[in-house]
Amino acid sequence: MTTHYIELKAIPQMDMLQSEVIGHCMQILHQFLPHFEGRVGVAFPAYGLGRTLGGIVRLFANQEDCNQLHQQLLRSGLSDYALISEVSKTPLPTEHRSYSRVHRKGQSAIRRTEKRLKSQGRWDESIRADMQQRQQNVAFFPHCHLKSASTGQRFILAVKENRMPQSCVGVFNAYGLSNSATVPHF
Repeated sequence: MTTHYIELKAIPQMDMLQSEVIGHCMQILHQFLPHFEGRVGVAFPAYGLGRTLGGIVRLFANQEDCNQLHQQLLRSGLSDYALISEVSKTPLPTEHRSYSRVHRKGQSAIRRTEKRLKSQGRWDESIRADMQQRQQNVAFFPHCHLKSASTGQRFILAVKENRMPQSCVGVFNAYGLSNSATVPHF
């Protein structure tokens, strides 16, 4: 249930862009959200503003989970980068959104395809050109840069916003995103 929410507003930093601050918020959230087992959803009310995720992150859950997450956020050092609101009751929304992760294929996908097709004797340079052209035509999605805690590798978390006609209960991933579960939009 998304009966309550916490709002994080990026604090302007001299040495960081707003999108970097939101990335830092998402990095910290990723440490906590798996413990809630899919019960916390994330929303970006200013999604798409300046082709970014915007400067606000809203976290939706039931009151108990929001209270617990709020305490964790206050102890995390996140308040140096974002204003952390008190836990509030979610107003009745007129709209619903789902935010899902978009996996973009990069150069490594082309290399793997090339290796596989060469072993089958079917590789041609026109295939590479076609794959690169398709990569160029992929839609842009607002994103943030994160670092994997397990591998240490940096990666891009691209997010797609979907307008939904009605509320849909479901499970959120470790980033608070879901292909089907919705969060209120206000």
